[in-house]
Amino acid sequence: MAIVWLLEWDGLTKEQYEELRETVGWERDVPDGLHAHAASFNDKGLVLVEIWQSADHVQPYMDGRFLPAVHALGIRSMPRVDLYRTHNVFMPRSDNG
Repeated sequence: MAIVWLLEWDGLTKEQYEELRETVGWERDVPDGLHAHAASFNDKGLVLVEIWQSADHVQPYMDGRFLPAVHALGIRSMPRVDLYRTHNVFMPRSDNG
């Protein structure tokens, strides 16, 4: 069953997100099981929402790619992460609009 991965990362800047984006390379080498990724910023920091094929796909990505990049970039804070089972997923467009 697909899951929603909601990440709220207080204090993470747009510049740090862009460094992480480049280092992890999720757009160049899409992680197995990732269906959608949307990043936003509020007055606290990063708000990230992803849709994954299953929770079993998230942990290998976190351990093998995401967290090593976070550490390599010297980012000391960690996000709050919540996982939810999806009830419905509808993605009629695949562009940034």
